[in-house]
Amino acid sequence: MRSFAIALAAFTILSGAALAADSDDTASSDAPALVDDATFDANFQCPETLADADSREAEFHRYVAWAKAVHPDWMFRKRLDVRYGLLRRHACAQTLANIASSARRAFGS
Repeated sequence: MRSFAIALAAFTILSGAALAADSDDTASSDAPALVDDATFDANFQCPETLADADSREAEFHRYVAWAKAVHPDWMFRKRLDVRYGLLRRHACAQTLANIASSARRAFGS
């Protein structure tokens, strides 16, 4: 459980773009497709399979926009938990390894 908490904390740190994505100034051209959870899961791509950093960031913003539109009751933590679950379910080994390698104990404990 502790390693999960550390990995989640690292993921939170790595996803600094998530805080910017939390604002409601999304352009209408960036509106997410309102698909159900199963369809979104089926179409999910591991970040390491995307061409470049811009593509990975754009995909993350699409995920946040989709989660906000389809699940407006999900708070920041729930969106991170679901994202982490998608990474695990789709065996995104490189991304999960990056998260684990950057995990640090909180406050130097």
